[in-house]
Amino acid sequence: MNLEDRILESEGWRNTVYKDTLGLRTIGAGHLITKDDFPFKEGVEYPKQQLMDLFKQDLEKAHQGAMQVVGHIKDLPREIWGVVVEMIFQLGPTGVKNFRKFIKSLEEKDYHEAHLQMKDSRWHKQTKNRCEKLAEIVRSHA
Repeated sequence: MNLEDRILESEGWRNTVYKDTLGLRTIGAGHLITKDDFPFKEGVEYPKQQLMDLFKQDLEKAHQGAMQVVGHIKDLPREIWGVVVEMIFQLGPTGVKNFRKFIKSLEEKDYHEAHLQMKDSRWHKQTKNRCEKLAEIVRSHA
């Protein structure tokens, strides 16, 4: 499964405004609605293409965030890059930067330790299935 499809599957899809697990207004594939967004209204169904455009923008931001967080790591396997992008899609670059031991393990190419660091987190407790799926991708490179 490619990165886009995996994120879409993990995030789910809603063409109406909903509250995420933290109670924040969200739409589409996990797009957090901000004051700078189109004024999305409760109960209105929005066109899939409009929301896919938001998804593509969010995915591009996640790629940019991954460059900030792990772009300095040479020869990072493509699949692990995708894991970092997905983590940033969900947690933001600041959230992933807090995974210091995970990042250090990636720098050292210690993918077994990196996968353990992913699972030793509050993120794992909050979204266990997603975290375990991504940690397994990292572990498979050990």
